[in-house]
Order: sequence, then C-alpha cells, then structure tokens
Amino acid sequence: MSQGQQDFRAMNHAMVARVLATPAQPIPAGGYALRVLEVAGRHRGRPARTPIGVLDHDGRHYLVCPDRSRDWPRNLGKAGRAVILAEDVAEPVRATEVTGRAAAEVVAAYLRAVTTPWAVAAFGLPPNATADDAMAELGRMAVFELSPDPDAA
Repeated sequence: MSQGQQDFRAMNHAMVARVLATPAQPIPAGGYALRVLEVAGRHRGRPARTPIGVLDHDGRHYLVCPDRSRDWPRNLGKAGRAVILAEDVAEPVRATEVTGRAAAEVVAAYLRAVTTPWAVAAFGLPPNATADDAMAELGRMAVFELSPDPDAA
C-alpha cells in the first residue's frame, strides 16, 4: 500500500471516529449532514465504514460519489442496503442507484449544498454546476437514493 493510500485510510478512520463521537445533526431541507455509511464489502461481506454526506433533495435522502470506482459505491451497489450511523443514530436503509437526468439533478443539488472546497473539487465541476453540466460527467459518478429498510431487524 502506498503512502498516499495509507494517509487516505488514516484520514478516513479519523473522520469516521469524529462523526461517531458527535450527535447527529438533522439533515436540513436542501442541505446535507455528515454520517458514517456501514456497508458489507462485496468480496468478504465484512462491514466497512466510510464518512459520507447525506443530502436532502426534495424531501428524499441521497448519497453522491464523484468516483463510482471507489469501494463504498461498489459495495453499496452490490449489497443494496446499509446502515447510516452517527453517535446516536443507526438507521438501516435500502439504497437504489439513481441514473440519468434524476441523478444529474441530485449531483447539482449536492454541489450547491456542500461548502467544503476539496469535496466540491472531487467532482471536477463548479459549485454552481447545473444538471446539464452534471449530465456530461455522470458516467463516472454514483448516486443512490436511500429509503428505510423494512427488512432490517
């Protein structure tokens, strides 16, 4: 594993610990809140945790990733379910991948909501990107709509 990968993993673990040590803030309409995604790995089935921003768009919750080849969107796409965590929250969810124009609208909403420069930069689009702008780059991104998992025990 390269030094860059080790640094990224260390940063990821630190952020997961920080989110799990903080009471969950409400997800504001048209905004986002930090959470931890816990999803089964696609090869071994072991749970993996990743810090994420859950977006509220038109009253629905979404996860957006600028790079669909990352582990968490690939794991979530295969598992189809996960748990959204914070200090005082453990919400089992189903995840449905969103594509096309609907996904582009969610990406544009995410970019409007996120204020962290490095998170916006990862998309390679301006913060004021439109759905049309996002459509051109959508093939490399992943968008999932979250809904309660009625089968979770």
